[in-house]
This record gives sequence, structure tokens and C-alpha cells, in this order.
Amino acid sequence: MSKEKDCIVLLERLLNQSRQDKLMYLNAADKQDLPTFKRFFNQQALYRNRMFNDFSMRLSDFGIEADNVLLKRPDIRQLMVASPKREKSNPFAKCLAQDQLFKKQLLSLIQIDTSGDSENYNKVLAKIQDSIETNQLYALEVSAKSLTSPDYL
Repeated sequence: MSKEKDCIVLLERLLNQSRQDKLMYLNAADKQDLPTFKRFFNQQALYRNRMFNDFSMRLSDFGIEADNVLLKRPDIRQLMVASPKREKSNPFAKCLAQDQLFKKQLLSLIQIDTSGDSENYNKVLAKIQDSIETNQLYALEVSAKSLTSPDYL
């Protein structure tokens, strides 16, 4: 029973984080001018939405509704408003940090969940790992360009 509780807690955390990360990626996409970066952020937001749905379904297997688990329901309109002025920070570094946290929690879930859902978790893990690698590459590219051209970001 204790493993089941731990599994539920991790699923709830991953559910909430996938929801927050989706919004973070959508906001980052809105602030990009380069099509490659915009496409990457939008694609990652789509993946996070799928992950949210997968975790929601997994929680429903335990008899828990996603609506009962979601933390602090933010005003979506407020989160999605793109400011006319672009941020001077590197959005890839922020996304990278969130993905690394997500990966850590997902690895913990994989270790304790014995339900046979490991194939789905491994697919999610592969997506997160790809995202981490791409975020690292783009973060380096953006920081290199911002060093040579301060107006790049």
C-alpha cells in the first residue's frame, strides 16, 4: 500500500508539472521570432499536453480525478498573454531546468511503479531526454549569439 501511495503522489506531481511545463513552453514559443525555436517550443508543449493526459488516465486507474489534483488553477489568459517586449533571459535554460526536474521525478516513479506501465513511462522518459538534449544545444546557441549580439534575445 505504501508503494501505491508513493506512486500516486509522484503521478500527482508529474501531472501538475506537465501542466505547468506546457504553459511555460507555450509562453516561450510566443516570445520567439525564429521558426525553429518556435516550432520546438510548440512541439514540446504538445508533448507535455499528451503527458498530462497520460498521467491523468493513470491516476484515474487509482480512482483519482485530475480535477481534484490540480494545484492553484492559474488564469490561463494571464499566463498566455505575450508581452510586446521580449525577455532578456534564455528561455531554453529555464525549460532545461524544468525538464531535468521532471526527469528526476519520472525516474523515481519508474522505480516504484510495478503496474506494468513501464513501457509508457519509458516513452515519456525518451521524450524528456530528447528535450533536455535539444534544450542544452539551443541554450548554448542562444548564449553564444547573445554574447556576440546583445540585441539577439
